[in-house]
Amino acid sequence: MKFLAAIDRLSVLFGWPRAGSAFRCFINLRPVPGGPGYFVGKLMDQFLRQGISTTHRRLRSSQGALLFSVSWGDWFHRLCRRWGVHTVLRVDGFYLPNYFDNRSQPLEFQDRHLSLNMMAVNSRMQRDLLLSNFVIYQSAFSKEMADRFLYTRRDAYAIVFNGVDLEQFRPGTARNGRRCLLSCGTIRDEYMMGSVLPVFKVLWREYDLDLLIVGPLDPVNQKMLEEFKQGEPEARQRIDWVGPVLNRDMPKLMQRADILIHPRLGDWCPNTVVEAMACGLPVVCGSWGGTAELVGDAGMVVPTGPWEYGQKFVKGLAEGVAQILGDLDRYKAAARARAEAEFDIRCIAKKYLQAMGLDGSL
Repeated sequence: MKFLAAIDRLSVLFGWPRAGSAFRCFINLRPVPGGPGYFVGKLMDQFLRQGISTTHRRLRSSQGALLFSVSWGDWFHRLCRRWGVHTVLRVDGFYLPNYFDNRSQPLEFQDRHLSLNMMAVNSRMQRDLLLSNFVIYQSAFSKEMADRFLYTRRDAYAIVFNGVDLEQFRPGTARNGRRCLLSCGTIRDEYMMGSVLPVFKVLWREYDLDLLIVGPLDPVNQKMLEEFKQGEPEARQRIDWVGPVLNRDMPKLMQRADILIHPRLGDWCPNTVVEAMACGLPVVCGSWGGTAELVGDAGMVVPTGPWEYGQKFVKGLAEGVAQILGDLDRYKAAARARAEAEFDIRCIAKKYLQAMGLDGSL
């Protein structure tokens, strides 16, 4: 993938001939499993269905350029201006200085030092926020953080949530038996299992619950899970960790669950949340971050400040799960309805095309 990225950078320098009158969209990120690369793949599929071809190399023959995270430099913007290519920056996560505060961390915990490479990414995004013709933020929280730490964009921008294929991710058939909590995604840093497992411990007996964990666990979280199972032998048979899975297998796993617990604070717009809601799963999360904007009335949002993990947060998550379980059918219907109204990938793709002027608006 790094080799292809290097070839892509060299290829955009060539003055490829324009490809007739067909619209073409340049994208600087290739599809990969997970994260922005996963979202890119979904967008490209929708662009093709709407008659818009895509390329990772033929910049000059494109009408619009969609940049994920950062461009390849000021020279890229100069080429786009020369060749009449409309640039759209989609802001991904960057390194918040008030998190990477250089504090000492215990063994195995995430490093909190802001490296030169991290600072270079932030600096590049700062320039791209200034130079791009249009900017897309994944959430109001995303724009707030970019305004505060990088550059305040005052015009030519929009807030567009991530999208989901509503036919692929949809509620399953009604299930009998125990209710199931879901923890999903790349599970790293001690606060992930450190928040989910205490919630499960408090609630599983009273509400007859199972816990489904989907995604890779880092060594810290693996250790926490094993210690929990040893300390709670009655609950260990109720916990199923399936590890990392292919994107196409996610719907059937989400359909096994009833509620998604998303303990990560400060997320911009997590794909797992919109996918879970499309499957009819209400979400319990913290208020600090973009996730709260996604959930709306289709779950419970626990009041939190920046990275306020701990007992108060765990207590709020547990209370949120209990409240949803008391009216589960209504919350599940609200989750699917919100996904249909806000996250349909077809509508999201149209908003991206409008930003690039590939719908005839420019």
